[in-house]
Amino acid sequence: MRNILIAFLLLILALTGWWANKNSNYPYPAPTDIVTEKTKPIDFAGFLFGMRRIIADIMWVQTLQYYGGGGWEDKVTEEKYRKYEHDEKRKGEYGRYRYLLAMCRRCVRIDPYFKYVYAFGSASLAWNLTRYDEALELLNEGIEHNPQFYPFHLYAAAIVYSKEGKSTDVIKKLEEAVKYPDCPFEVKLILGNIYTKYGRYEDAANIWVDIYWTAKLEVRSEGAKQKLEKLIAEKKLSEKFLEKIK
Repeated sequence: MRNILIAFLLLILALTGWWANKNSNYPYPAPTDIVTEKTKPIDFAGFLFGMRRIIADIMWVQTLQYYGGGGWEDKVTEEKYRKYEHDEKRKGEYGRYRYLLAMCRRCVRIDPYFKYVYAFGSASLAWNLTRYDEALELLNEGIEHNPQFYPFHLYAAAIVYSKEGKSTDVIKKLEEAVKYPDCPFEVKLILGNIYTKYGRYEDAANIWVDIYWTAKLEVRSEGAKQKLEKLIAEKKLSEKFLEKIK
């Protein structure tokens, strides 16, 4: 009797699974390619227990912790770097944060709709680490899974122009990108720094004011304030901008 009951329950489970598979729309694509250099066995728990977004969030926190460190364990001298000049994983800044692309991919292979990872990761790879090809690789994955998300196309164009040394075109694309409410802090920071580099101090100041009021972390707001104060101290900007952050 017990065996019959177990067999009946298994049959019910199988039929329920078959019905759900036939009638449900899954929010995520099938997990066909999730393994990266930094993938760990626990990552697969997200698939097994239907917790892909939660697991991806945890992975993203780990990625930010990695990127928030010095990255010096990957940084080598210029002499040693020559030995790695053909190594795809050691480009820009002599290989600093070597695993940033892999760790970003670890997140989005679990949750391919995690847009912030693509945006923040590609901006960091392109403009902070000058690894344009890796940035475009990450963005291309983002565009593949989120083809209607227009900012990704802007970021990709800006990175290509930056790689080709077309600063004017870079600025135009980033100016379009920062208009979106979910534009990452990193992209705003990059545009502000580019403005400063080319002597567009008031445009830069407007970026710092925006960051001051919209940044979620106090350290970022304080950093924006310091940039304003620095421009004013250097006589490159009117003190009226300080009124905008009071």
